[in-house]
Amino acid sequence: MMLLWEEHPLTCRQIEDALKEETDWSRHTIISFLKRMMKKNYIHMKEASPARLYYPLLNKNETVLQETRWFVKKIFDGKIGLLVSSLADNENITKEEISSMLQSLQQALIEKDKQNG
Repeated sequence: MMLLWEEHPLTCRQIEDALKEETDWSRHTIISFLKRMMKKNYIHMKEASPARLYYPLLNKNETVLQETRWFVKKIFDGKIGLLVSSLADNENITKEEISSMLQSLQQALIEKDKQNG
């Protein structure tokens, strides 16, 4: 999905070339994966000459938010604070990432204050 969110449409060959460095998937595996994603209505395929073109059907931001909610519910018992603590305790976290998290949390506080009047 990340490939298609970053750039679309893409042909199977373009997807294969992009995934070559990350995976050892064969062309057949990629085609099977694309078919499964189409069945789930995650992507759309358009017949074009000379190759089929693949487009994302899911919005990236909505999908990331939905998957994050599921992850927090399953792994952190629905407690977002535990996720944030876990991320903050990671020794590999950079100052820039911490700053970004703080800015996001401060913005969320401002939005909550606006909602509560």
